[in-house]
Formats: sequence, structure tokens, C-alpha cells
Amino acid sequence: MIELFQKGGPLMYPLLLCSILALAFMLERAYHYLRSADRKELLPEILALLRKCDYEGAIRLCESVSGPVAAVLSEALKHRGRSIATMEEAISLKGSQELKKLNKNLHILELVGRIAPLLGLLGTVLGMVEAFRTISSLKGSVDPSLLAGGIWEALITTVAGLCVAIPALVAHHLFEDRVKTVAFNMKHSGAEVVALLGERK
Repeated sequence: MIELFQKGGPLMYPLLLCSILALAFMLERAYHYLRSADRKELLPEILALLRKCDYEGAIRLCESVSGPVAAVLSEALKHRGRSIATMEEAISLKGSQELKKLNKNLHILELVGRIAPLLGLLGTVLGMVEAFRTISSLKGSVDPSLLAGGIWEALITTVAGLCVAIPALVAHHLFEDRVKTVAFNMKHSGAEVVALLGERK
């Protein structure tokens, strides 16, 4: 593995940096999403407490959960008694703040996924240029094994770039789906709570 890395040339170092960044942010985002996951039973429990007019109990329940849906519902409950438009504006603002946290660092994963194959391709092109320059210096006396060796060494960076890019882009896609699901849950749960609070004004 070390020998392959060395044969890949100088562009293997930025590719190594890309792979470290991708792995670090994949782990960071996965940990964040797991730690801030909302309980599936949260909305039914909140609605049940609201039907009993136990607003403080509902707020305490929301604050005991660290997820974005709980944060949005807590914001709606803190604005109870005001107009529906005010409550909707409050949860919309809170939802935007939570989405910003969820989207944090995703652009880096996307950037790594896009730039790694280009770095790999650049390394391959530079390697091919060097291989053909060497062949040219031999003035037509070309050993086929020398040519093949130069080409496969040049292709190492392309393979490395794809090995970095594919996991990064897959992770980015999965995390984006997660964010979209949470965004829908925030909107749906917030609308239900606001509707119920509006009925009880």
C-alpha cells in the first residue's frame, strides 16, 4: 500500500488529505444525527399533554429531548396564546436554525466528492506526460513493459481519487436525505401543534 502511494506521485498527498477530511466529517455528521435524533413517540405525547392543557409538562418534555423537532415544538409552546401567524413565524425561524445545524459541513463532503476525481485525473495526466516524455527520450527504442509500467503507475491517482470520492458522495446523499426527512417532520409536527394551540385560544 505504501509502495502504491509513493508510485502515485505528489498528488497522492492532497488526495490523502481529502480522504481524512471526508472520513472526519462523515463520522462527525453521523454522530450528530444519532445524538440529536427525535423520539418517534414525541409528537403523540406532546399532543396528548396539550389536550389535557398541560402546557408546562409539554415544554418540559420537549426540553428533555435534544432533537430538532423537539426544539421547534418547544418554540411553538413558548408562543402559545399569541396569534397563529406569530407562532408559525416563531417555528419557521427556529426550524431554519435547526436546519442550519443539520446542514453543517455537508458542503465539505460534497466538495471532496467533486474535487477528488479531478485531482486523480490530474495526477494521471501528469503521469502520462512523464511516461511519454521518458519514451521520447529513448528515441524510438521502447520497451513495452516500460510503457505499461508508466501507464499503470499514472492510473493510480485516478483510482485513489475515485476511492475517496465515491464514499464521500454516497455519505453526502444519505445525509441530505436525512436532513430532508427531519425538515418534513419539523414542518408537519409544528403545524399540528400550532393547529391544536389555535383551537384552544
